[in-house]
Amino acid sequence: MKVKNNGVASLDHNDNAYDDYDNRSWISVSCIVVGLGILTLTFFLLRRCRQSKHEYSAVQTEAGNGEKFRSESRILSSVFLACKRNLDRNERYKLKAELGDIGFRSDKSWFTVQDNTVGAERLLTITPLPSTCPISSSAETRETLIELFRGLQHPYIHPVLDIDFWKEGAAIVSPLNPTGSLKDLIYGTYWQEDYEKKYLARGEGLPLRTVQCLGRQIIEALLFLRNKQFPTISQLHSGNVIIQNGVARLAGLENPLLGLSPRTPPVNETLAFGYLLFEMTSGYELSGPPSPAHLQLELERSPRIAETLEFIFQSTKTPSLEELIRCDLFRGVELRELRGASIVQLTTPTAVLELLHVVKNPTLPSSLVRRQETVVVIENCSRRALEDILEEDSEYSDCNNSLEDDSNTKIR
Repeated sequence: MKVKNNGVASLDHNDNAYDDYDNRSWISVSCIVVGLGILTLTFFLLRRCRQSKHEYSAVQTEAGNGEKFRSESRILSSVFLACKRNLDRNERYKLKAELGDIGFRSDKSWFTVQDNTVGAERLLTITPLPSTCPISSSAETRETLIELFRGLQHPYIHPVLDIDFWKEGAAIVSPLNPTGSLKDLIYGTYWQEDYEKKYLARGEGLPLRTVQCLGRQIIEALLFLRNKQFPTISQLHSGNVIIQNGVARLAGLENPLLGLSPRTPPVNETLAFGYLLFEMTSGYELSGPPSPAHLQLELERSPRIAETLEFIFQSTKTPSLEELIRCDLFRGVELRELRGASIVQLTTPTAVLELLHVVKNPTLPSSLVRRQETVVVIENCSRRALEDILEEDSEYSDCNNSLEDDSNTKIR
């Protein structure tokens, strides 16, 4: 019995020893893990503090509606500095904020400015002139463009208020609408968000009545531009339609004049409108003509729209805009804006007609055609000589009137 009891006591003693050893081991491991965690966190905080000394934090702008300057690299970009430098010498426009990449063009810069003359906030964009630009960046061209845009006043046209040519490209002032574009309406996004982020998810199809009204207004804008002998709008898409008080206003009219390439392969206006009509109804874009499955599955609740799309894409001959207006989908739409608007049909100035002719036929010789700089032997030219050549070939206008008033102020 004693042996048995001593054996049991010995076993109990060993179990307790093992338990104490396990507890001590667990505590040691826990201390090591916690210590490593504290060291890691301390290293991260020290590194963060060092980096913060060399970084700008986001700066709230005067707009008070969430606009912020971009990162340090964006703030110190040449375009931002050029915009600030030009507007600092301007009495009419005051730079408020630099916006993000709200459009699909990566080389295009967006700003908000304050128009001190009328006390309104405006949108300023700067777009580099491509090699395909058919017009010259001269004072004469600027005056002609202002005359052109002044003659395009229409309820369904988004106006260009001012334009100038900087060394960084074409600087264009237009109204700022917080509602955003038709694309923002379809996808339910905020207009100031980056383009690459705000259209990732599928949007919601618009109600039939909204599609009818906006679609008819866009067609009316296209017909108005055609009557003005404006170049074909090959860049018709939902991002180039501004929504203002529930009304569609066609924007981006400067794109064909500056020779900017479209976002997608160009098609005629009727087909481009067909793609836009499908996006308004289904909530997403198509990369090609809609198939019968698209029309059946996506538009089963909108048979009238499906019929119109079949008419556009499946006819042996692409219908005209006039034929689209006569479709049942758009025929009975009331256009209150046209009924109450005073659209003055003035005679188009000769200079404007010549510019439009040059844009449509850029190979024609004209003083408005952009001169292409060709450097034959750069090695034999000093940097100063080359700068003199480029400076002599660049003509920038001084003070002149804008589209909204008769003052002699321009974007400098």
